[in-house]
Amino acid sequence: MAIGYPRNPHFNRLRMRTPDYSSWQEGCAHDPALLEWEGMYYAYSTDTFGAPCGYQIRKSSDLLHWEYSGSAFDLAGTAPRYKKGEARRAYGGLQEAYDWCVTSSKEVGFGACAHTDGTMSLWAPHCVRGTDGKFWLFFCLTGYFGGSKSCIGVAKSDRPDGGFTCEKLLVQSPAGWTTPNAIDPQFFSAEGRAFLVYGSFGLGIHLVELDPATGFRKDGLSYSDFSSGRASFSEYYGTRLACGSLEGGVIRYHEGVPVLKNGTWGRKNYYYLMCSYGSLSSAYNMRCGRSERPEGPYLDGNGNPLVCSTDIGTGNKMLGSFRWSEDAPDFFCPGHNDMFVTSRGVKLISYHCRTNCFIERGQSRSNNFHSLYLGQYDFNSEGWPVMNANRYAGEELQEIGAEELLNVSAGKFDAVLFAQGVSTVSAKRVSLRADGTVSGAYAGTWECYGGKYIRISVCGDDFYGVIMPAWIEHENVAGLTVSAMGKKSCMALHLNSTYRI
Repeated sequence: MAIGYPRNPHFNRLRMRTPDYSSWQEGCAHDPALLEWEGMYYAYSTDTFGAPCGYQIRKSSDLLHWEYSGSAFDLAGTAPRYKKGEARRAYGGLQEAYDWCVTSSKEVGFGACAHTDGTMSLWAPHCVRGTDGKFWLFFCLTGYFGGSKSCIGVAKSDRPDGGFTCEKLLVQSPAGWTTPNAIDPQFFSAEGRAFLVYGSFGLGIHLVELDPATGFRKDGLSYSDFSSGRASFSEYYGTRLACGSLEGGVIRYHEGVPVLKNGTWGRKNYYYLMCSYGSLSSAYNMRCGRSERPEGPYLDGNGNPLVCSTDIGTGNKMLGSFRWSEDAPDFFCPGHNDMFVTSRGVKLISYHCRTNCFIERGQSRSNNFHSLYLGQYDFNSEGWPVMNANRYAGEELQEIGAEELLNVSAGKFDAVLFAQGVSTVSAKRVSLRADGTVSGAYAGTWECYGGKYIRISVCGDDFYGVIMPAWIEHENVAGLTVSAMGKKSCMALHLNSTYRI
């Protein structure tokens, strides 16, 4: 059967920040999370300098091209109301969150996010359709960048594109880093239960169970219960899932994941936890662990819990800074992702990504422009997620064997192999030969099996992966890509075919 390739998606060009925020398209979308509703897709992202506060919302009909749609909270002109304490239910109802986080210039010299003049900047949203028919927006506010004076709440609306009003605060954290930092909320439900994943740096990623009927805490606890001693630390802040210099946790439950063990295929149910490791500005990379229970433990391919220390650590490293070609924009500090499955079953990871191309072209001195990227993911024969390192272009997963792989590529590939370090990885040339050997920058063996699966043995490790159609953007051509995960190293290996079809 002929391979089906994606057509040219005609991606919008990468953009720097401009005064006209309505023209940003995929640009300046920090911490993007996705929602599908009535044939449209919505991306919610962190407040960005130059755009109205209250979370940017982008819309798309194809997951390839995005346009600005508005703000989740209409906060224009509301600062005086918040300063006076008049926004308990009106003006977005964020008064309790603002009062908890408000920070004066005497407390912090720069980086304030909840100002004494009543303005605020919200971070890392996640929106889902609730069981009550409303749209639930999980939001967070912090006092200032680099602090733990933060809170998470849930707001609701009858529409996905705005008019949200805060219903309740779910987790609050005081200044001083004595508790988990109450930012980066992500909701998920599975097997009749609902949960909130949250946390950033400090004490790591935590999990609190929610009431699936309301989106509120199942235990009904408030911060006053913890501060008064009526609730313990673990009762209020929940179960710790991962620790260290990491953030942006997201959990996705997958039933019936195919797993090959001792030559026999079986199926397993797993919860997958992804989070971003290291410094946002220089080292961000995405890692993964899995568990058979929502509460964990979440372990990587070597059986280690997820820990990040000094920008490196455990966890399956799925994507970090890399470059396919010297002539192509680099993927720099990709992270803070969502794991999203469309109604058609397409599995996607949305994430923000920077590039240094504007600096290299002399157009800017900054790379602080976060673009909205999507990449399709699948599972290798070990049951681990592997992610297409090319931007999603509407490709469909299908059976692709060794003959098709060699016919399309002539066995020639660009290879990106990640390591524990955080430097940008440049692609190297390798060849997969018909006799099952690998030559070029890496030497070893390879084999295809099971319709779309591949094993590549190089560098003393076995990399198990999936062959996928892809749009090779820097070549402006459709082709094939291989995304694989090292069994020993827990590091991703990505291959792009370098021949035109």
